[in-house]
Amino acid sequence: MRVVILLPMVWSVRNVVHGGVLHALARAGVEAHLIVWGGGRLRAPAERDLFADAAGVHPLIEPPGHTPRGKAFVDAVLTSAFQRRHRICSYGIYRHWFTRHDGPAARGRSAMVESLGWLAASSIGVNAMERVATRIARRSRDLGPVIEQLRAIEPDLIWSTVNVSSREQPYRLAARALGIPVVTSILSFDNLTSRGPLPRDDHYLVWGVRMKTQLLRFYPQLVPQQVTITGTPQFDFHRRREFLWARQRTLRALGLDWRRRYLLYGASHASLTPEEPELVAQLAARLGERPALADHALILRLHPLDEPARWRAALRDSDRVHLSAPFASATIADGWALPTREDYARLTSSLAHADACLNVASTMSLDAAILDRPVVCIDFTRESDSPRDMLYAEYAAEHYAPLVASGGLRVAHSWRELLDLIELAVSHPERDREHRARMVDAECGPVDGCAAQRVSRALILLARDARREEPAVHPRAATARSVEVRR
Repeated sequence: MRVVILLPMVWSVRNVVHGGVLHALARAGVEAHLIVWGGGRLRAPAERDLFADAAGVHPLIEPPGHTPRGKAFVDAVLTSAFQRRHRICSYGIYRHWFTRHDGPAARGRSAMVESLGWLAASSIGVNAMERVATRIARRSRDLGPVIEQLRAIEPDLIWSTVNVSSREQPYRLAARALGIPVVTSILSFDNLTSRGPLPRDDHYLVWGVRMKTQLLRFYPQLVPQQVTITGTPQFDFHRRREFLWARQRTLRALGLDWRRRYLLYGASHASLTPEEPELVAQLAARLGERPALADHALILRLHPLDEPARWRAALRDSDRVHLSAPFASATIADGWALPTREDYARLTSSLAHADACLNVASTMSLDAAILDRPVVCIDFTRESDSPRDMLYAEYAAEHYAPLVASGGLRVAHSWRELLDLIELAVSHPERDREHRARMVDAECGPVDGCAAQRVSRALILLARDARREEPAVHPRAATARSVEVRR
């Protein structure tokens, strides 16, 4: 049994390798071939050891070709039509945010996109736009090298690990040409509502019931048997003892005295929070105004894809803030890095020993809640004495609104409320514990440290079904069967 696994971004390394899916497949006797961004040659011994369970490591090919004129426009109209058809409010939130600085020409183009999106906002219109977009993508690239690579490997199926990455598209198109089934893991809880329509694949692996329900609502041509709930390996780290350091080791790794208490701030990406460094600098200064918080350090956990340089100037004079890079020994290049197990242990441990997690509409709220840490989110839409250029409207987006409504996190709307909520979190961490647990259960699906095993079992069952198909039957029919993955 042979499976191809696409690794286009650092998230793939996290879930597939460190999360344990690759090892579980190898133990089951599956030949797992990795298609790796940045080339298939691994130079350092540590890099080779990282992929030791793989049957083969191959470069992710960027097919020769060009981006045809009009492709971006067609994609924009398709996204508008899809979001309008399903009345997804996130689309308006992000569209307003990312066009806020547009000039007259860009605004005119945007108005045309929205007009055409309104006209195409029907099942017939969306399907027609999808066919046009796929046809343009297929004709703009020479898929020959990708097809030859897949023919040489002869996989039973392909696993898409970052469904929103354009780097996977040539492999998806080549798989269709060769009749190879594609199984897709939905990477994040915002992917179904903050992006355009998903590629039409054969089977989907999702976090939990909420994500499965959304997927079937947005894509009625799917049947429930084509969607399997597995949880996500990214949360397995929080349930595995080897990724949870003792407090003393954690504080040493963070550069703090072992007696020091701290708050962890989960930073967002610059594209969504341009003025977040100024916000954090003000927060660090205001913590000193409260005796109960005056001695707390503020650990700033940077977003993996953010640029650290944007933080240094604003925080240069603050001795309270300590930067925590997502990867100690790896740098991000085009969304790609080879992190270590210690990087994920540092994340889990720094959250587990924090008095509270602070952020602006970040996924970090779920990480903290899984570890039963109080979560305080910041929404300073109405706070005049604060940086303004922040996407606070994201709290109303489809993926984040349920978290706010759950009571598993608290949202501060002013400096005074923020400091009050932090004090409550420090003095009464048990507050909202039941709400946090329900929020995790509703959003994340099963969080028991075994998601990697469920993913690997689902892939094995689907590959086995694809292999059993008669040659006269298109392999895609195999993945419409029901797949039951025991918890």
